[in-house]
Amino acid sequence: MQNLPSNSSPQPGHVLDVRDLKMHFPGPRKGMLPWQGRASIKAVDGVNLQVPYGKTLGLVGESGSGKSTLGRAVLQLHKPTAGQVLFEDRDLCQLSRKDMRTIRRRAQIIFQDSYASLDPRRSIGYTIGEPLLLSGTTDARARRDRVHELLRLVGLNPAYENRYPHEFSGGQRQRVNIARALATDPIFIVADEPVSALDVSIQAQVINLMRGLQERLNLSYLFISHDLRVVRYISDQVAVMYLGRVVETAPTEVIFRDPQHPYTKALLQSVPKPRWETVGEERKTLKGEIPSPINPPRGCAFASRCPFVMDRCRESRPPLVEIAPEHQAACFLLTDEVN
Repeated sequence: MQNLPSNSSPQPGHVLDVRDLKMHFPGPRKGMLPWQGRASIKAVDGVNLQVPYGKTLGLVGESGSGKSTLGRAVLQLHKPTAGQVLFEDRDLCQLSRKDMRTIRRRAQIIFQDSYASLDPRRSIGYTIGEPLLLSGTTDARARRDRVHELLRLVGLNPAYENRYPHEFSGGQRQRVNIARALATDPIFIVADEPVSALDVSIQAQVINLMRGLQERLNLSYLFISHDLRVVRYISDQVAVMYLGRVVETAPTEVIFRDPQHPYTKALLQSVPKPRWETVGEERKTLKGEIPSPINPPRGCAFASRCPFVMDRCRESRPPLVEIAPEHQAACFLLTDEVN
């Protein structure tokens, strides 16, 4: 097997810098009359985050918090309503579709549904090689050699190139998706719940594959998941989202050892533990439902479910501020202590 070309050695700085990103969708009409307009669904509502070169940022939160929408908006699969997405210091929000085609060689996505994201009418060899064709590799022999190389890299037999998606297991199909994402030598990958539909044993194999590829190719990941155990294993840093906003971010072990935001604490309480680790421990569960993004609360979005809510929480939105080195949170209980 030939060695795949590696990306450049790790470098300082951030491959991705998201600044005040908003993604609002048109919602239902406010009334029966045409001029009454439509409500706005604020799926992502002012997110700031950064992904360092060669590292993994885990993005966690409940369903409906805006994680997947953020991932798609970062890659301009949804055109953001406002804000900046700086990828290698270029604002993707300002690029034309033609310029974005060049960027997509460097930034790819792995979707959750390994079957729906593959064309059932195309062989996996064609699927993996298609990005090469679109990026200008017209030599069929070169594309075929590259497809074989990628299949070996993700642990599949090159002889499978003429098989179709339905002939593979879920874990094998996700390996095909990973191979396709790697075809154009990207440096950044958005992984949107890449193992949530897989059995636990297969999850471990795919996660270990992604970690190995990261070390070998110096990849940067935005890893989106609701499974905190998976996020802890693969991530260098974690950002916690709630109703379209980041409420806490810190290095992974800091988040799991010393969470500060009440929502983060509640999420960690929900992680299953062995019975002997929970003897005498009071488990606190979140009550109520996440508010609607059509009509979000005026103040802190978590106020309606927070056990420590204060009057000011219902009136003002707490900013995301640094409460310790590399540790940020958006909660008045914490910002008052810092000030």
